[in-house]
Amino acid sequence: MHVNPEIFKAYDVRGSFPEDIDGKVAYLIARAFAEYIRGKSKLPLRIIVSADARPSSPEIRKGVIEGLLDEGVEAIDIGLSTTPQHYFTVVKSGADGGIMITASHNAYRTNGLKFTKKGGEQIGNGLDVMHQMVKRSIFQNAPARGKLSDVSLVREYIEHLVSKVDLSGTKDLNIICDAGGGMTSLLLPQIIRSLPCKITVINGDLAFDMMHEPLNPAREESLASLKNAVLEARADFGVAFDPDGDRCGFVTGNARYFRPDYVAAFFAREFLKTNKGSAVVYDVRSSNIFRETIMAHGGRALESRVGHRFIKELMRNDDAIFAGELSGHFYFKEAFYMDSDFLPMLYMMYFLSKLGKTADEVLDEFAIYPSSGELSFKVKPNDNYLEQIAAHYKDAREVKWVDGVSIYYDDWWANVRQSNTEPVVRINVEARTREVLNAKVDELKKLLGV
Repeated sequence: MHVNPEIFKAYDVRGSFPEDIDGKVAYLIARAFAEYIRGKSKLPLRIIVSADARPSSPEIRKGVIEGLLDEGVEAIDIGLSTTPQHYFTVVKSGADGGIMITASHNAYRTNGLKFTKKGGEQIGNGLDVMHQMVKRSIFQNAPARGKLSDVSLVREYIEHLVSKVDLSGTKDLNIICDAGGGMTSLLLPQIIRSLPCKITVINGDLAFDMMHEPLNPAREESLASLKNAVLEARADFGVAFDPDGDRCGFVTGNARYFRPDYVAAFFAREFLKTNKGSAVVYDVRSSNIFRETIMAHGGRALESRVGHRFIKELMRNDDAIFAGELSGHFYFKEAFYMDSDFLPMLYMMYFLSKLGKTADEVLDEFAIYPSSGELSFKVKPNDNYLEQIAAHYKDAREVKWVDGVSIYYDDWWANVRQSNTEPVVRINVEARTREVLNAKVDELKKLLGV
């Protein structure tokens, strides 16, 4: 059976349903994952399976479960969940791995698979190995067919989250949560019951259909409903979640976009007050203020490629206490070095209350450099476009190839990279002045032919 190799991305599987990924493809990938996880071990495997509420998820989940059962695996189906809840269940149940069926913020006609090993570890280059297994489609016959079971650790998950943050001083806060019709809508009612403050949920019904645009917290335009609700309620801040719940975006009480890398810089500063010398991870797109804040408060600033696989590996290797991405992923050591759905909201509540500051006051401390934000363009195929950009800026103070190409001058910097999940080129530019910023964005667009 031919499987489109393009669905194997840098750190997960994603494709159009049913053209690229359907139940049959999911079956093969699940078998490959089980054999990769098993290696040479003869021990029986236990693998967690969960999904978001996309229309295609039931078929793909059935294919995944059938593949695992044919591998002799105990497939533990936890039903619908957020991706962070899925990770928690993998870790706390002691399972050998997990498969989460989701395509995150991508359009609802797409779907995919995210993988994790025992203890929440990433599969690293395992995707390449699995891809080759799927191409061959030659799998070992299990001595006996596996079994299907289920488990629910929802209560334990909620208790775990609220136990990590001191919320005793947050009772006067008024917060708006935009569930975006996504998976956090299943957990928000239980989270709210555990908190002392006022929280109002908007878009709290599951809405994974073609009539609804997936909420992308890295795009300010996705937060329009949240902004309106915050202003109407005179809330202290608002937070919005993406479809599978592993990313979030914030707005202030004045409905200003609190960009994720500024939020991450704020969190890093507060964490480092009691964790001097600890490592904090930032991605190549993040504002200079994130790195500068880490270093100014005695932390070790570690730069990472974009993507949860790379950040989680770096966090584990260096025992980092926290990491943040421009995309709205926030990672915590106490979340097993993984991204969380609700910990960012809880920490925002705690820090604002502790400092006695508004979200707008905090934002003003970190939004100091003019920035383009992340710009995406479809460009004509050209294998050498990054090298051409580097050559054009050969007089740069520094050129780095951590992820795509990053160009550094004294008064501006830029990162240009190929997206790991979509067929587009991403550009991020930051400068000391708005004039320099606009000139360099135009210059880079011209070099890319857009």
